[in-house]
Amino acid sequence: MKKAQVDRAVAIFADAWRIGNPIQALPEECCPKDAKEGMQIQDALAEELGLEVNGWKIGCTSEYAQKLLKTDGPFAGRVFLTRTFLSGVTLPGSAYRMRGLEGEFAFVLGKNLKPRKKPYTLKEVRAAVAEVRPAVELVDSRFLDWLTVSTPCLIADMGCNAALVVGEPIKRWKSTDLTKASVKMKVDGKVVGKGKGADALGDPFLALTWLANELRTREGLKAGQVVSTGTCTGFYKAPEAAKVVGDFGKLGKVSFKLLKVG
Repeated sequence: MKKAQVDRAVAIFADAWRIGNPIQALPEECCPKDAKEGMQIQDALAEELGLEVNGWKIGCTSEYAQKLLKTDGPFAGRVFLTRTFLSGVTLPGSAYRMRGLEGEFAFVLGKNLKPRKKPYTLKEVRAAVAEVRPAVELVDSRFLDWLTVSTPCLIADMGCNAALVVGEPIKRWKSTDLTKASVKMKVDGKVVGKGKGADALGDPFLALTWLANELRTREGLKAGQVVSTGTCTGFYKAPEAAKVVGDFGKLGKVSFKLLKVG
């Protein structure tokens, strides 16, 4: 995309991020046509917003999510430090228009996965992981209706990340088969979604490997960054006030409250 096209899209997104007014659609002349152009806008938007990047989210790693958004593969979005929280936090429900809930495995990197030409292997990526944590991604979109716009537009919008809430590190994760791990999403005590680790691209570690290779020709991944690897529980739209629990069975829980304000 030409700089003028990117700049116009960024200006529209930046207003939506800062003021909160939703976007009906991007003008055709600055609408990204593929994932590469979507990331081009995302890069420029991240620079414009000036927020510290704390990690990444991977979207559409499950068959459910791919069918929902009518795409055939995953995509990446930045997660900002100011939008990363620890379990037990209370968040204003009215600040998030969609309030989409997704239970996911999140990885904290202990080593850099630097840019390079050679693809990373699953073994290399596993060796770079310092922690595995239960997590719930709070999904939101700056678009009025995210299901009416293209996937490249959602990529441009930071992959629709609103917040990421992470729990305590999972003990003995190195000897745990995450593909078989059961995950449930509970809202006010009711199970509203469930699945297994295998729902994230067959294995959350495979999802992380996908991201490492997606970014190896760009900035790479850095030690300390958090990566959420895609929903294992489907997508559930929460009410403005709710108690949310991501229940990962014997691996732990992550919880937070949405508080109705006003």
